[in-house]
Amino acid sequence: MTATDAAPQHAESPGKSGIFAALKGHVDLFLNAGSLMATTLLTSLFGFAYWWVAARVAPIDAVGEASAAVAAMTTIGTIGMFGMGTMLIGALPSIPRGKWDLISTCLLTAGTVATVGGIAYVVVADLWIPSLREAFGGTAGMILLIVGIALNAMTLVLDEAMVGLLQGPLQLMRNAWFSVIKLVLLALAALLPFTLTGEILLLTWVAGIVMSTAILFRTLRKRGMIDSMRPRPGLMRGRGKATFDHNLLNLATYLPRAALPLVVTATLSKEVNAAFYTAFMVLSFLAMVPGNVAITLFAVTAGDKAALRSKVRVGLLICLIVGLPAALVVYGLSDFIMSLFSSQYADLAGNALAILTLSYLPFVFHHFFLAISRVQNRLRGAGIFACFAGVAELGAAWYGGTTGDLDTLVTAVVVVMAIEMVLVAPMVLKVVFAPVVDMSAAAEGVNVVSTTSMTLRERSWLPLEYIRTVGPLTGVTADRVRHALIGLHAADPTHRAVSRLDRSGARWQHMDAASFAAFVQHAVTDLGPGPVDFDAMTRQLQSEPRAHHPLRILVGGGYFALKVSHAYGDAGPVGTLVHELVQAAYEQRPARIAPSRRHRTALVKAWWKQFGLQPGRWKEGLSFARPPHPEESATRPWQADLTVRTARSGRVLGQMRGWRDDHAPGVTTSAITFAAFTSALIELGLRPDLRGGTFLADARRYLDKGVSIDSNFCMGPFLTPQSLTDPLAIHTTLKAELATGRILTMLLLREGKILLTGAPGMPDPYPTEAPVEPRPSLTFSNQGRHDFLSDLPWAVEPAGRINQSVPTLNGPEGITLTTSEMNGVLHLEATFHASTYDPALIARALDLVCTDPAGLIMARR
Repeated sequence: MTATDAAPQHAESPGKSGIFAALKGHVDLFLNAGSLMATTLLTSLFGFAYWWVAARVAPIDAVGEASAAVAAMTTIGTIGMFGMGTMLIGALPSIPRGKWDLISTCLLTAGTVATVGGIAYVVVADLWIPSLREAFGGTAGMILLIVGIALNAMTLVLDEAMVGLLQGPLQLMRNAWFSVIKLVLLALAALLPFTLTGEILLLTWVAGIVMSTAILFRTLRKRGMIDSMRPRPGLMRGRGKATFDHNLLNLATYLPRAALPLVVTATLSKEVNAAFYTAFMVLSFLAMVPGNVAITLFAVTAGDKAALRSKVRVGLLICLIVGLPAALVVYGLSDFIMSLFSSQYADLAGNALAILTLSYLPFVFHHFFLAISRVQNRLRGAGIFACFAGVAELGAAWYGGTTGDLDTLVTAVVVVMAIEMVLVAPMVLKVVFAPVVDMSAAAEGVNVVSTTSMTLRERSWLPLEYIRTVGPLTGVTADRVRHALIGLHAADPTHRAVSRLDRSGARWQHMDAASFAAFVQHAVTDLGPGPVDFDAMTRQLQSEPRAHHPLRILVGGGYFALKVSHAYGDAGPVGTLVHELVQAAYEQRPARIAPSRRHRTALVKAWWKQFGLQPGRWKEGLSFARPPHPEESATRPWQADLTVRTARSGRVLGQMRGWRDDHAPGVTTSAITFAAFTSALIELGLRPDLRGGTFLADARRYLDKGVSIDSNFCMGPFLTPQSLTDPLAIHTTLKAELATGRILTMLLLREGKILLTGAPGMPDPYPTEAPVEPRPSLTFSNQGRHDFLSDLPWAVEPAGRINQSVPTLNGPEGITLTTSEMNGVLHLEATFHASTYDPALIARALDLVCTDPAGLIMARR
């Protein structure tokens, strides 16, 4: 048999018309985002030139004072915007007339709030933060700073109003004039016969804001774009909530980053801040790409939410193609870039700039998270998250600055931003990679009346399947099994056992009665009255491609073979399912399987109970033994050929218990079975990998009483007993592992990964090569006692009954041994690839275990 893979999807290359048509649909995004990026590019380049000149014509303490003042202007100016800018972006497209009355109202409000904020900043700094007080320079510097804060807030709102009007090129023009004017004024000041101070440098910024804004308004009036600029507070009626939410989100997002230079000055020094601010300016140059694309994304989709998915995809593509390579270049040339300012700057902040570039991807996801939240009107939740994130960033910066140097400070900030990225990326990726609609149901004529999304636990196990085969039975036929399932569907059409699997969308699809009646004909196959080979039934189900059936059943010759998706459940739920379907078929009645409550938080609660309240156990709960790397060896072409060999014995359990009482009191029969099987493989010359094995275990033992899980709740940690041929070593190691509860962490991490990256509906393809001399990699699964199946309509006594439990996947060198006990009979199943190991040899190993397990174990001592 070959591995079951998802068919690769091939898309035809679009023609030129298709490309141009696609690009034409995003002209608004390209134009306005392009103008914003051009703005940032110009301001960054001219800013680079400005601070480069300042570093050479002004003392470093003057540059430090000015950079701290500019940081205050940016920080408090952002606060002073009071959400007006982003509110305008969302509101202006829907206002037919009076746009500029609303804009002027917002400008006046922002200026007033910023003025109050500037005065508060000056008072606080003067009274309690000496390093910032020194950065003022004097009374004139304080007054100039307050004026600059107010003007900066107003122009920030004005720039975003231009974006809301989709007039990005006009804000580009204003910022270009601002960059040029302040640089020219600095050059003129440098020619004057006195030493430049921080106040003079700040004056060039304020003058640049005033003159560039005057040029913009002159242009707007010449074009007839301003009809009226009469502030009308009444226009704000009904916009208070949106403005507050936008303001909360803006402050929580921009304030921490804008305040970083202040933290650097307060915790380190203004000289260090001069170098840091230069490095931070370079980072701002990188962050312009996601920041500007995201704000434009909000502007162009505010009135067209249906376009969000395509705009986000294009926007992310821009960020990755344009910004990521630039970030890599800056990372590699960080020392050189800082040395362009001065060697002192390179010494102080060269490493810091390299570390800061690592925040580029967090910036991308953070900005897109904000834009999507704005478009989907989830401002309040995004704002609350951003508040906590901002506090964490500033707290990390303060901690890093007080306990270390600049490198420590920026490292702490970048780590926090990386954690933020992990938290917000799912929302962005959900928009980009929305589940593909499953069209196969409609193509097959199946009427899906409703769907239920799979839990994370169900999604994580969707690629895996599991086979149970029981028999011989009396009174169980394919028709009776079908009618039992139809009866279950009639009683509960949303039950997972009678639903359809949507593997691409990770959903349970619920069908109407007519569709299910046709569906169940394919789900249950009649093999006739027999005789049949029950092992062949299992192998047939192993070889079948995965499809839309959560249950795939073969019935014939008195045997019942069920292949069930692990998304439905593991040994416990599947055992209940087998019992009820067989009994219902025998009694010719509808199956009755009550669905369990979907405890979505059961895993988290169990983990918290095991570890959350006991910090001393965290280290133990997070340390895992990793499977060793495969030994290097010659390989050969290989093709999967999964098969199974089985054995059973009604007397061997008694022999095992007798040996245990004499040699290893307290050891379980499953540990004895595992050790005996390993010893049998060695005796037959197969050389298993004795470095360790995978031991499947049920995590339900950690749940509170009354909490049931009807999906897969098992995990297989890799354990390293001192000897895989010693039952006591296996028992001791497994018992110690279960005492730690680590498998809860493994399950939690698996679900967390699925939450972030999604889950495939199909398993990964098998490799095409395998070692020439394979060494069995062992997996052990103990299914426990199956005595609950005793009341099935068996046709034979316990010693002759078949009760198989078989997986449907295994690695090229893997051998999975499954054990169970039923009415005093030990049942063994070994799953492996016949293209790797001789089936007769594996069957011989099972026979040895069922014949003389004690002899096998004692021979290895």
